[in-house]
Amino acid sequence: MLFVCLAHFTDSYFFPIGEEKIGSDLVTIGMVASPTFVIVSGLVAGFLFATRRNSFGDLQRKLFDRGLFLLIIGHLLLAMAGFAAGLRFATAFRAEYITDAIAFAIMLGPWLLKVFGAGRRLSLAAAIFAFDWLAVLFWTPSSGFAILVKTYLIGVVSPDGWGSTAGGFAILPWFSVYLTGTVIGQRIGSYYASDARAAAHLFLARIGATCMALSLTTKAALVLLSRFPVIAARVSNLLHVVAPYQKFPPGPIYLCFFGGTGILLLAAVLELGRRDHAQVLLKPLRQIGLASFFVYIVQFYLYSVVLRRLRFPYTPLWPLLFIASLALLASLATLWNSKAGNEYLTVGVAALLKRVARNRRRIVEKPLLVEMGSS
Repeated sequence: MLFVCLAHFTDSYFFPIGEEKIGSDLVTIGMVASPTFVIVSGLVAGFLFATRRNSFGDLQRKLFDRGLFLLIIGHLLLAMAGFAAGLRFATAFRAEYITDAIAFAIMLGPWLLKVFGAGRRLSLAAAIFAFDWLAVLFWTPSSGFAILVKTYLIGVVSPDGWGSTAGGFAILPWFSVYLTGTVIGQRIGSYYASDARAAAHLFLARIGATCMALSLTTKAALVLLSRFPVIAARVSNLLHVVAPYQKFPPGPIYLCFFGGTGILLLAAVLELGRRDHAQVLLKPLRQIGLASFFVYIVQFYLYSVVLRRLRFPYTPLWPLLFIASLALLASLATLWNSKAGNEYLTVGVAALLKRVARNRRRIVEKPLLVEMGSS
């Protein structure tokens, strides 16, 4: 959420006043947000599956309900923010927000956790990701419905070109990232269940470091290949796919570098928590994390609507403005959490599904009465 806020603050503060150089640099830093957000969502599901298996059914129903809320109410709230920021409502409503991709993931992903083991889920994630990019590159639909399927399910290259920092969050590629997160989370959960938290954090750090090493090696290879323009021209599409900043749709090296960075930060934060360090910083950030969807909506309005309209002039002290906005968000998140606000993020399906599951269990467990006739 910290990187989400940085990216949206940058977009609403620096670019409207023409400070594009520093804005571009900060947007690049903010690109850590999306892969980390989705990985952590999957990681939490996998972690709870490993550590709270008996109550996972309740969590699954709750997440399904939350996913419907994100798709219906959440999407509408974000579209209204876009409208308030100056977009046509139809344009804002047609946008593919990251919350839509996460909604699909949390509705289907927990069910796959119960059906497939970690290895199969990882293979499924890789297959979905590979299929998705093949469709991005080679499927060119002409009909209206097929175009919608490709746009919202598979993803299309931004009209601004490869490597654009603006675009939509298609469902399939981000679902594969979520599934990968569930595999990591299940392994972390097994470490925690064995009271090996330090080993769990080291495992996370190794994953993050490996991802970053792979991405940096690929970047070096791309720089070397650029010295051979004839060869580079022949594989131009492949080079675009593995470019470090290819976010829409998400490329593998983009996910490795920025997702790997996020995983390293996650390992560091968890280790700080284990050692009981930096609590002054971690406590307000934890409040923001607990109220992540609430904060995501509020920061959308705060930055895209309020800050953009205020058009503050540039000042070298801009970090103080950003910190002040974070303090405001943390205060609102703390208030939201004190009122158990997340309990209101529901469409009521979880309670219905729970009753259905309870009735089904009663039927299964009901003793069978067998009448024995006398001969």
